[in-house]
Amino acid sequence: MTSLNPNALAEAQSSSEMFDVMRPPRPSFDVYRDRPEPTGEMMTRGETHAMKMWHRSVHVWLVDPALGLVALQKRSPNKDTFPDRWDISAAGHIESGDESRPTAVRELAEELGVVCDGEELRFLCCVPAEQADLGGCNCFEDVYILRCDSEATAFAVGEAEVTATAWMPMKELEEKLKTGDPTVVPRTEKYQSAFFGFLRAECGFDARE
Repeated sequence: MTSLNPNALAEAQSSSEMFDVMRPPRPSFDVYRDRPEPTGEMMTRGETHAMKMWHRSVHVWLVDPALGLVALQKRSPNKDTFPDRWDISAAGHIESGDESRPTAVRELAEELGVVCDGEELRFLCCVPAEQADLGGCNCFEDVYILRCDSEATAFAVGEAEVTATAWMPMKELEEKLKTGDPTVVPRTEKYQSAFFGFLRAECGFDARE
């Protein structure tokens, strides 16, 4: 792991970032078909989190199907949500006026130094996660998958945001999330079902158990 990342940010986050505020999800929200609805309001990151308003983010999972591994990052202790926990390969909020896929590409470059074309990212689903009272925030999470070779992928972390990286067996990650392991950022049941369902269907997850 090296810190030589020209795309890295200088700070863990900025409370002045602007987010588009979303309406809370309906109980019937379908993670595969439905999308968040904007209210037309904009708020700073600090206001959005303090007021527990709904907003949007992207999650990018690096997956090595051949070895049954997923990449994790350890969040900086300076993060305003879930500091010092192991998390998605790369993630970030969608700022006001920005689009989901370009944000995913940018976050991957900023946090891990991995540069890819947006078309390489497989969009999986959009999961509403109400986690403001758990140490996180209330966010619609756009989930993407990037298949890669763990042995050939070199990380250049953005040290303001990420303190470590690791490749973890899919089964181990699933167990940590199911049992609420405090070292890992929690994910909703719908999120886990969609993500691990994808791994089983398309990455031979069951064959490696």
